[in-house]
Amino acid sequence: MHLKRKLLLVFFIIGAGFPGGQVWAQRPGGEVRGQVTDEQGGVINGAKITLLSRDGTQKTVTTDQQGSYAFRSLAAAAYTLRVEAKGFAAYEKADLSISVGQRLVHDIQLKIGLVTEAVNVPTETPVGTTPEANADALVLRGTQLDVLPDDSDDLASALAALAGPAAGPNGGEIFVDGFSGARIPPKSSIREVRVNQNPFSAEFDRIGFGRVEILTKPGTNEFAGEALFNFNDESLNARNPYTLVRAPYQVRSLDFSISGPIVKNKASFFFDLEYRGLDDNAYINALVLNPSLQVVPVIQSALTPRRSQERQPRIDWQINQNNTLVVVFEFNPSHLIRGGIGGFTLASRAYESFGYERQFRMTETAVLNRATVTETRLQVRTDRAKQNGVISAPALNVQEAFNGGGDQSGPFLNHRRLIALYNNTTYSRGTHVFRFGARLRAIKVMDESRSNFGGTFTFAGGDAVRLDANNQVIRDAQDNPLFDTISSLERY
Repeated sequence: MHLKRKLLLVFFIIGAGFPGGQVWAQRPGGEVRGQVTDEQGGVINGAKITLLSRDGTQKTVTTDQQGSYAFRSLAAAAYTLRVEAKGFAAYEKADLSISVGQRLVHDIQLKIGLVTEAVNVPTETPVGTTPEANADALVLRGTQLDVLPDDSDDLASALAALAGPAAGPNGGEIFVDGFSGARIPPKSSIREVRVNQNPFSAEFDRIGFGRVEILTKPGTNEFAGEALFNFNDESLNARNPYTLVRAPYQVRSLDFSISGPIVKNKASFFFDLEYRGLDDNAYINALVLNPSLQVVPVIQSALTPRRSQERQPRIDWQINQNNTLVVVFEFNPSHLIRGGIGGFTLASRAYESFGYERQFRMTETAVLNRATVTETRLQVRTDRAKQNGVISAPALNVQEAFNGGGDQSGPFLNHRRLIALYNNTTYSRGTHVFRFGARLRAIKVMDESRSNFGGTFTFAGGDAVRLDANNQVIRDAQDNPLFDTISSLERY
């Protein structure tokens, strides 16, 4: 009994020392929650909601996929509620009172906001004479060059299409590092391509429509290389419908380039090699006479191998602070076997062609003073092309039947040598730029052609009316004297 009284006395004393006797209880915090929607009732996900108290503290939450938000354990006070969402006008609710233990539900509806966009229009349009300042200019560099074809022939066609129509029968001109008449370099060695329409430039000897300017890569201070190999054969191709069997076919291409320093920060090199090996086919579908003078079809495919290479070493030399020198060598041999056949043209009419292009280019750039820069370029180029027929015999054409005999498009030999010296000087004074220069060229051409020296005989064929020596219609093909001539010539 005494123990119970003592315990009650202790509880009474403790309870008397604290108001209400709640020694272990805490006052519950307030809470505000709700949903954010648009004017049509659709929920808004990801809206930013900020709750600010008068003492400067703030809490921030974002709405979930149902557009809901919640702030918990809030002290009793007055708050400012702000809501921000992309595409909607900002919302603000001031004097949002939260009392002790209160659970307030506050839904928010946002209105569509006005989208403003600032456009700055310069007071003056910059004017320049560089290709980039030309409104018709197209400049490709970096990753933009990746969209161009890797094959040199396809690359030339793509650049011609980009350049558009040009003045004169030969189309637009292609300049490589400022040199005209140059061959398109391998894609891996191209640094920049400019397609510039400038008909008023006095620097070039043609009106400036369809002009393509190619700038090649210089050497680097660190060794770097790149290699690309492509292979394809007939296993991935369907049979040509005009042949009985699938013809052999193969493509082999190699692009290799390497660059690096010769003397660091002084001289560097860049070397590029391109090889193309194409074993293509010509499909022959003709009508000829057999030894019994019967018309028989000739359906066959013939392999027409083509080989080409492009080798281009380049050296960049910083002579001193004001002078730089760039030297480029090129050697591009090519070879074609059994060209000129296909269709009605038989294999006996094939020809073989081979040639090369050698070129030496040198560019020296000098900064004479702060206002004057001069550039001197030297080009020495030698081209050689030769073609010979496989057999030496007169050509025989029977219309709508076959073209036999020997090739009469050759033989020929063309040898061309070009030496050109260019100088361009640019002088700047204030807002004015003066550009002047000169060019000297010497060309030597040796051209030998014996086209059709063996003669060409053409006869009517197909459904043409056959006449004898007395201009009488021949009923029997074997009585036609022309068949004897055709048969004897076809044996070539």
